Amino acid sequence: MPNQINKTAQNFLENSQVIIESLEGTLLRLYVSYEQHDISDAKAKAILKVCETLASAALEDIESASAKTILDISMIVSLATGILYTLEELSHLNLAKGHTAAAINGLTLACSTLNELLETAVDYVMKGGSHNA
Repeated sequence: MPNQINKTAQNFLENSQVIIESLEGTLLRLYVSYEQHDISDAKAKAILKVCETLASAALEDIESASAKTILDISMIVSLATGILYTLEELSHLNLAKGHTAAAINGLTLACSTLNELLETAVDYVMKGGSHNA
């Protein structure tokens, strides 16, 4: 089909994986800069805003995939939502610096877990676990 407009569940899930990988890398960079290089709060807030944007885009794609697959990906949706909400809360920078750094590090781990779950979901969808909406 030339120029297919409708994305499949697989397309949405793969795109969300790319976004989550970018988010994970950005969070890791933020963690190192915040923990070891003492960047300013203004820079940290700006980077967290970029992270929120990435998390929101990934969540949107995950929710779109959910509507196009028979696979129950509610756990993936919940984890992506939790990552976004945590980023929103962290952006206030109202925790002690060590706690903020630990939370940022925790988010990198959550992104890694989410990426693994997305990989499993893509594999399942490739084997026929989707429907056309």
